[in-house]
Amino acid sequence: MDAFDTDQEITEKIEIAKAGRSDAKLLSALAIVTFYEAYFEQDSPSDLANYLHESFSIDQIEAELADAKNAFFIAYCDGKAVGYAKLIDGSTADGVTGERPIELKRIYLVERVWGTGIGERLLTFCEAAARDRGHETIWLGVWQENRRGQNFYRKHGFRKVGTITFP
Repeated sequence: MDAFDTDQEITEKIEIAKAGRSDAKLLSALAIVTFYEAYFEQDSPSDLANYLHESFSIDQIEAELADAKNAFFIAYCDGKAVGYAKLIDGSTADGVTGERPIELKRIYLVERVWGTGIGERLLTFCEAAARDRGHETIWLGVWQENRRGQNFYRKHGFRKVGTITFP
């Protein structure tokens, strides 16, 4: 017999915790898995593998965790890590206005929890964390081909203010 949770039941099982240095391996694994799941169809396997290796190695994540301007948060559902987010204090880009901007650099979930409300909970948590850190403006970049992401952010009050180049 199969058992299914409602979205409400799933979101009640959510915990979000600030990541520390001891979470570097977990963050590296989450980053690789979630980025791959989000973009494996849009990029060549070798380009994607190179990007994942350069951007999400344990050494790279450890360096980012050691930088005080970065804050990582891990989302857990029923005790299992299902996603993460990264905020960067003071980061800005052309078109971003407002006092004390903060960048939501990454917000990713494993594909099996897409559409369950966990992404909304993680985004809301990051917005509150940004306010707690004294920021009035939160911004992010989303790939122009990522319609799902654009719709999600638009639904939550984000609007296009400019264009940035992704390496």
